[in-house]
Parts: sequence; structure tokens; C-alpha cells
Amino acid sequence: MTGPRACIVAGTHSGCGKTSVALGLMAAFARRGMRVQGFKAGPDFIDPGHHQAVTGRVSHNLDGWMTDRETVRDIFARSGTLCDMAVVEGVMGLYDGFSGTNDAGSAAQLARWLDLPVILVVDARSMARSAAAVVRGFADFDSGLRLAGVVFNRVGSPRHREILEQAMAGCKDVPLLGCLDREEGLTPPSRHLGLLTAGEWDWNRER
Repeated sequence: MTGPRACIVAGTHSGCGKTSVALGLMAAFARRGMRVQGFKAGPDFIDPGHHQAVTGRVSHNLDGWMTDRETVRDIFARSGTLCDMAVVEGVMGLYDGFSGTNDAGSAAQLARWLDLPVILVVDARSMARSAAAVVRGFADFDSGLRLAGVVFNRVGSPRHREILEQAMAGCKDVPLLGCLDREEGLTPPSRHLGLLTAGEWDWNRER
């Protein structure tokens, strides 16, 4: 389908750093003078508030569970008409939806419906070469998805980064897009029910 330049930021599981990476990309594009449109997979209302705080535009939900393919595509097309770049933040793990037998309600389903490339976020804490095996598994699980690259989160040291880069050399079809250090300031504050809402957080654009 035609539309703005766009990508889906998905993860291996909840809490791996999807929101941090998605917000970072939105902020980076906005600082370059681009009009950025945020979207969130599923019925979540907290993450869209953070998207709006970064982009200045109302973020919209794309839900393959409560709406059908054509409705999702229509929302995406209408909301993305006047933007230069759209970033869709996934939900849970890339393939997680409401079934164990298919991708209904998942970020993977949205990627197929919207024909978008996927940036996979992997929490590399306590992993070295095994992180590349995780990436390989996600890439091979559904060959119909376009895995544009991987971002490793919570990288502990320069040596840890070097090992991850060496390991990813064997996954030539999945580029390593970057590594984020293990730094608490990069993580949006949360409580037991999830992230704080945008209105509860003292936003500092220099973070």
C-alpha cells in the first residue's frame, strides 16, 4: 500500500525496550524537521500519550484484534497522510497476539497488513552470542516479514558490544542497526501496571 515512509518497532517480549527505541526514533526524526506520526499496536492508551509528547501529533491505535484489516489500513492511511515518517510501536513480542497458533492481534500481523519493515528490539542483558541466535529465530519464524534490522538494548560494556557485533556477522541478512547501553535514564519510568502516563512524567527533551 502507498503511504508515508514507515516502520514497525517490535520486540522479543514485553519490557525489552520497544518504547524507548520507538520514542528515540520519533524524537530523532522530529529534530531533523520531519513531521512524525506515531501509532501503537493494540488498545494501549499510555504509549500513544508518550508518542504525542515527542511528536506533537496525536498517536493512533492499530488493533488487529478488535478491527479488521481494511479498518487498520484505513486508519493508517488517513493518519499518515500529512506526515513524513510513521513509527508503529508493537505490542508484547513480535509474534504475540491472542492465539498460540497464528499471529492474530500481533505486531507481525500489522507488519503484513501494512507491508512495513520491522525493527526488532532485543534485550541483550546477560546474553552474548546467544543474542544472534534469538535474532535468527525471529527472522526465520516467518519468512514473509521484512526484518529491517535489530537494535540491542541494555548492552553492558564496550566488550559486550563487540561480542554482539561479532555474533551478528553470521546474520548477514539482518543488519545490526545499533546498541543501547544499559542506562536507567534511557528507560521511561513505570509502576506495577505499566509506564507512567505522559502527563505524570516530567519530560526533558535533552534526555
